[in-house]
Amino acid sequence: MKRTAPTVEQSLYRLGIAAAIFAAAILVLAECVPVFARFLNWSCPFRAITGLYCPGCGGTRALSALLHGRVLESLKLHPFVLYGLGFYLLFMGSWTLNRLTRGRIPGLKYRAWYVWGGVILVAGNWLIKNILLLSGRAML
Repeated sequence: MKRTAPTVEQSLYRLGIAAAIFAAAILVLAECVPVFARFLNWSCPFRAITGLYCPGCGGTRALSALLHGRVLESLKLHPFVLYGLGFYLLFMGSWTLNRLTRGRIPGLKYRAWYVWGGVILVAGNWLIKNILLLSGRAML
């Protein structure tokens, strides 16, 4: 029997499962090993060198706020966290249903605009935060 290459969606689904396992391991380590939790709170080297926010600045705090149920604070700190988590849950949920129903329910198809939307969101967030920082109204 001839094997076919996995589709983009199948590869992303497998990667999503690996990401969930990795994230769970990080959360368990952060909760159980105090030294590891301190390691996760390192400061941004880009910020230390340039004095400006990096494109990811606020992401860890946004994730922490989201995990503690503070959705609006998470959105303010870094909107990409909610965007990424929303797409992750939608994609993984739809493909899990697809697998459980043996293809009767279609999974979400990959579209390049999902990625470009995230890139635009990160770039816009970065520009706005640095404009506010340089004008004396820092957000973080």
